[in-house]
Amino acid sequence: MAQRVLPFVCAIPAGTPVADPVTIPIDLDGWELLQLDLEVPPGASGLMGFQVYNNGVAWIPYGSGEWFVWDNVRESYPLQDQPNASGWAIVGYNLGSWPHTVTVRAHVNVLPPPAATTPTVVPTIVVTTAQPTTDVVTL
Repeated sequence: MAQRVLPFVCAIPAGTPVADPVTIPIDLDGWELLQLDLEVPPGASGLMGFQVYNNGVAWIPYGSGEWFVWDNVRESYPLQDQPNASGWAIVGYNLGSWPHTVTVRAHVNVLPPPAATTPTVVPTIVVTTAQPTTDVVTL
C-alpha cells in the first residue's frame, strides 16, 4: 500500500497536433512509484490522445505511435521496479476546440535516504630492522 497519492492534472491545449504534441512533466523525484491511475473525464470524444513517457520514451502504452484515445475512462497501472527519478511526463495531442485533461494519480512511497558511505581504511604495515645495513663497496 502506498504512503501517499500525488495528483497531477495535465491540461492538453485545444488545437495541439499529433505531429507536435505537448509534453507536461510529472515530478516524481524522491518517490518510489508503485501505481499510476490515469483518468480522462467525459468530453474528449476521440479528439485527444496521450501517452505516459519516461525520459523521452513512451512507457504506457508501450510502443511508438500508440496513444490512449479515451473519453470518460479511468484505468490503473500497478508498476514494479520503475525509475524513481525525473523524466516522467504526459505527452498528448488534442485536435478539438476545447482543452482536455488527463488526471494522473501517482501512488508512491518515500524513498529512503541514500546509505552513508564510510571510507575504507587500508591498514599500513611498516617493517623496520634493528640494525641499519650498509652496502659493501669494493674499490
